[in-house]
Amino acid sequence: MKKALFFTIALLVVSMTLAQAQHKYEIKCAIVKTVTENSGGQKSYTTLWFDDYGAKERSEVTMDMGSGMGEAKWVTLSLPDGKSYSLDESRKNAKTTPRINVNYLDMPEGLAKSRKSKVIGEETIGGRKCTIWEEHVKQILHTATMTSWVWKGITIKYTVDNPRSTTTLVSIENKSSLPASLFEVPEGYTVR
Repeated sequence: MKKALFFTIALLVVSMTLAQAQHKYEIKCAIVKTVTENSGGQKSYTTLWFDDYGAKERSEVTMDMGSGMGEAKWVTLSLPDGKSYSLDESRKNAKTTPRINVNYLDMPEGLAKSRKSKVIGEETIGGRKCTIWEEHVKQILHTATMTSWVWKGITIKYTVDNPRSTTTLVSIENKSSLPASLFEVPEGYTVR
């Protein structure tokens, strides 16, 4: 149950954070680290690498599953080909899905309407002036309200009401470039 709940949250996080349109950030290349804590106190850690202003993204979410279950890891690539690839290291495969277009610098009208997205204010966090977005995202059994603090297109904090969780920024490291291999499906993987 705990694993299924986290997987749903992780998928939501990854889809929001990763599967977005090209040129969605005002920064060319960076590594963004965040931590998410759910209402039960369980934490997950996300590292987002992006290049070409968000045209290429890689996200890794890790979580200690507790009770001796070990650590779970989810890796997703979102690429300029319009696809996202969920990598399964144990099975050596990559599941392909369409890349979702969530771009806070230029929110597509259809997506904004379907998610009931709107700007509700501004706040400075850690010296970064953020635009605050509120969205209502349909889930399988309910609609979740998400509030995101966005700086230069990058979500540096967000909250979800159901199931309750809060994600906060750990660090942003601007880079001049990143290895191309970060944004490639590893050799030997089956793409489906």
